[in-house]
Parts: sequence; C-alpha cells; structure tokens
Amino acid sequence: MSYAQEWAIAVERSERFNLTVPAHQIEPERRWFDDKALAQFPYIVRDGLGDLGFEDVVAQCLAIHYRMIPVVQHWLGCPVLFTLGWIDTGTERGMFRFDEAFVAEKLRRGHLGSTVNMHAWLTLPSMEIIDVSLATSMGIAQNRPEMHGMAITRHADELKGMAYKPMLVGEDFLRKTGLMVEWRTL
Repeated sequence: MSYAQEWAIAVERSERFNLTVPAHQIEPERRWFDDKALAQFPYIVRDGLGDLGFEDVVAQCLAIHYRMIPVVQHWLGCPVLFTLGWIDTGTERGMFRFDEAFVAEKLRRGHLGSTVNMHAWLTLPSMEIIDVSLATSMGIAQNRPEMHGMAITRHADELKGMAYKPMLVGEDFLRKTGLMVEWRTL
C-alpha cells in the first residue's frame, strides 16, 4: 500500500475519532525538495528550533515537529501536516508502533507521564516527509555520531529499509490528550 493510501486512511481515522484535520489537498506529482530546498533546509531547521543540542532531540519528536510547522509552511508556501504514526522496520514490532485501541484509550483517559510510544513527522501535500528527530535519536542511542543532525526529507514511498505508517493527521490528538499544553492569558 502506498503512503498516500495509508495517509487517506489516517485522515479517515482521525475524523472517526473526532479529531480536527487541517484543510489540505494532495499533490502527488509535485516535489518541494529539490537541490535548492535541500541546501536551505539546515537553516530552516535552525530557524525553527534554535540551537538545540543533539541530545535535546531525543524523545522530543512531538514538540520538535509541532514547532516546525509554521516555519516550514512559510518557507515552502504549502500546507504542512503534523503526522503521528510509527515506523515499519521490517521487524515484528517496528518502532513506536501503536494501534487504534491506544488512540481510543489516550482520548478517553488523557496522557499521564512524560513520554509516549508514538512518533511524529511532517507530511507535505506531495507525500514528502520531514523527520528531523529519528536519525539523531537513533544515532545517540546507537552511539553513531555520524547520524547526529541528519534529517529525513524525501517522498515516503522512496525510502529504503523502513516505511512511515501514518495513524493520525493534525495536532488535535495532542490537545485532546494533554500531550500538548497551550498557554492562555488571564
């Protein structure tokens, strides 16, 4: 199944769980990541995240990718959609795998604790993905410094050795479960 097909299912799933999905239109023939964009990308990440150390990236994919949405939208001039899901590594469990029962439980009870076993990345209308945390987190965990600061920026169907599995689209799950706290004024 293609990423676009899984994406459509993730949109339907999100709506079925009464989660708001941002307006968007799929543009499967378009590509935003050309040589020029890839050369600019490290500066876009710096502008979006500031001077984070590599260790600061570990277990922070939800917050990091949420913070990157407006920066990438402004840079590319297209909708950028926060995506929650897991990574299929070809193993029985994959990485960060969760299911609809997990989603339902989190929505019913909220989130308690400081970490959650799910992954986040950004999806462009072209089905290109941006993941600025996975490679660095793996590099830290595996003591592989050559992976520090690496980002995945390509069409989801072009990845080799792994596959992104979208489960939910949009940030509403974060709000409704307490995974994201929004500040208000008095």
